[in-house]
Amino acid sequence: MDQSAQADAGVSAPINFAADRSDGGIWSNLDRSLITQKLEAHDVEFRNARRLASPPSLEREGFELHHLPVGEFAWADPEWIASVYIPPHIELLRELTGAPHIAAFHGGAVLIRDSGDPAKPAAAEFVHFDQTRQSAVPFVEAAADADIRARYPRAKILNVWRVLTPPPQDMPLALCDQRTVDEGDGVVGRTVEPNFPGGVPYLTSVHNPRQQWYYFPDVTPDDVIFFKNYDSDPDAPLGCLHGAFRFPQVLPGAVPRASAELRLIAFFDD
Repeated sequence: MDQSAQADAGVSAPINFAADRSDGGIWSNLDRSLITQKLEAHDVEFRNARRLASPPSLEREGFELHHLPVGEFAWADPEWIASVYIPPHIELLRELTGAPHIAAFHGGAVLIRDSGDPAKPAAAEFVHFDQTRQSAVPFVEAAADADIRARYPRAKILNVWRVLTPPPQDMPLALCDQRTVDEGDGVVGRTVEPNFPGGVPYLTSVHNPRQQWYYFPDVTPDDVIFFKNYDSDPDAPLGCLHGAFRFPQVLPGAVPRASAELRLIAFFDD
């Protein structure tokens, strides 16, 4: 029995939220000794996004699943990432959104997480946005010249998440419907890495029962999940809170989850 059949409608499981509204603490992908977050787990009902009457969309819920094989991975080769991996994702995102200009975030960096390899960043087991509305701005400005940003003033950061290990997953990606996220629940913390020693502000969130959470069971390395992580329009939802959660009935054969995450910035004229 596959994971999708095991949890046909959804599954209840704990996931970590901010425990302190005043301070989100420090998170680090590369140096876990720096982490000072105060978190508390809450049981959440994760709905099976494959079972929705209409497939979820970037415009509505804030996320979509697509099949996009790219052949054999070569993560250690920057040229492969730039010339082989990134372009088809940009083209698909252009088809999905109609964005007239799309650029890779932070030079096309790809974050590899591998919970089975202590030398690599582990899955982020707490709900979060990668940036705040304010801390995203320098990354947007660095991704496009001023004339492009003047022509296309609205920017969205879209994460492109790909699992690298076969199903069933022990830690699926949790995604919150952007329409059910209350930014008033946000708690600012800092992500501290060697290339950002001063830290980049990010948002976690306290628990809110109004939030509606989803996951895609049985994704494969040929699938990608696009989800919105930032929107420069202050009247639009910021995006999807996201994080990893531990599947409560891990099936035989499950291996520790590894994943690759690319971020793209899509520019629009409104």
